[in-house]
Amino acid sequence: MTTKGKIKIEPPNKKAIFLYVFFTLLFFGAGITFFVLLLFEADVIQYLDDFVNAIIAGGTWTQYWWVLVVILVGLAIIGFLVGWLLLVLTAKYGDILVIAGSVFFIIGGIIGGLLCGLLLPGGFLFALPGLVPAGLLLLVMIFSFNKIRRAGEFLKFTGKVVLAEKGMILAPLFVTAISVLNFLTIASIWGYFIILTGGMVGLEWLGYVISIPVSLIQMIIYYGIFYASEAINTTYAYEWYRKRDPDMKFCLKNVLGKAGPILTFGVVTALVQWIQRMLRNTASRSQQKGNIAGIVLAILARILASVMGIIFKYLTYFTLPAIVIEGHGFKDGVKRSFNLLKRYYMDVLIRETGVSRAFGLLQFIAFFLYGVLGAIAGIVLHLAYGLAPEIAYPLTILSAIIFAFIPTFFIFRPMKTAYLTFVFAYTQDEETRFSLPTRMPKALQGELKDARKSSNKERSIANLVK
Repeated sequence: MTTKGKIKIEPPNKKAIFLYVFFTLLFFGAGITFFVLLLFEADVIQYLDDFVNAIIAGGTWTQYWWVLVVILVGLAIIGFLVGWLLLVLTAKYGDILVIAGSVFFIIGGIIGGLLCGLLLPGGFLFALPGLVPAGLLLLVMIFSFNKIRRAGEFLKFTGKVVLAEKGMILAPLFVTAISVLNFLTIASIWGYFIILTGGMVGLEWLGYVISIPVSLIQMIIYYGIFYASEAINTTYAYEWYRKRDPDMKFCLKNVLGKAGPILTFGVVTALVQWIQRMLRNTASRSQQKGNIAGIVLAILARILASVMGIIFKYLTYFTLPAIVIEGHGFKDGVKRSFNLLKRYYMDVLIRETGVSRAFGLLQFIAFFLYGVLGAIAGIVLHLAYGLAPEIAYPLTILSAIIFAFIPTFFIFRPMKTAYLTFVFAYTQDEETRFSLPTRMPKALQGELKDARKSSNKERSIANLVK
């Protein structure tokens, strides 16, 4: 039964949860087993011995091990500070960031389209994917700037909700840990069979064949956990938007109750991604043949993979909020998502263009700050400790820029989830004529109410959405 305005906690889907946890543990258990077997292979043992000997013989590098420790700890601390700064900037200046991001996207799309059209044969055809959204976004900014203002408010909300609900940062941490385990598991299984069959004539293909179903299992496990984590943050963001004070216990209860459709969503996504990967692998093999038929097949396979990904992405754009917030099953969640996409496609366009560029601006700020700090650290190491410039500056600056991804990932992931949740909540506001609790500013609520009630069709919200 669907609900609006208040999330309904359902009993945990114990069967779905048990099956998923069981197969996940079985998969990771297999990964640990093959990893241990891999360690006893002669080639691996020799490689580890050579690696250790190289470190011991490192001389100049090994005496500065403490420098690496100080840098890593310092960058971790700075990461929290930079993440906090990005959240504060977003909470205060989200509207300006969206406007700036939209302008950058429009200018970049037009310039890129012109360059493609002038420099490449048939370039304007390749430029359309950039020119069309840039042109639509320009029309929105000219004729329906209210949508840009609303996007700015939503972006402000993303900073505020993560500052208020710091538990939202735990979800991407958990997904990252599972991603590492997934990678180690499939690498161990694949690597073991490659080494085992490498010397056997006619069996070299066995490791690659085994990796195909294993990669599908890996994706199913990853996307199930990914959507469960996203569902936690969706619950956090929605409850905050409705002026309630959620906690992790409430969010977990909600996700456990919706485990069936959430995990189904993960399985379907994994299948789509897996088919796309198989199509791209087929394209690569066909292209390597070098003949015309192989090249044509490679092009068609890549096009099919891209089209499949685009259709699935936008068909299920609001599916997770529909499941988590309104209690839909997976099938009904997809229907709800598609119906909302037809009505709010311009809000989706703004999120994928102007808002996306706004996040890019925030990431640039993080990279700039880290780069400056890395340069300062390099100067200190060079002047105070005599570390050679050719070692000090690349070591500190590159380390700093690489670490800049850490705060931006753990901050941006929950912010992007929250933004989509706010757009979904806003659709409920319109459907209920803003009768639900909402953090939408009064002035903006008033404008939308007047537009909806107006007898002037040019001011109606239906026309604004179109």
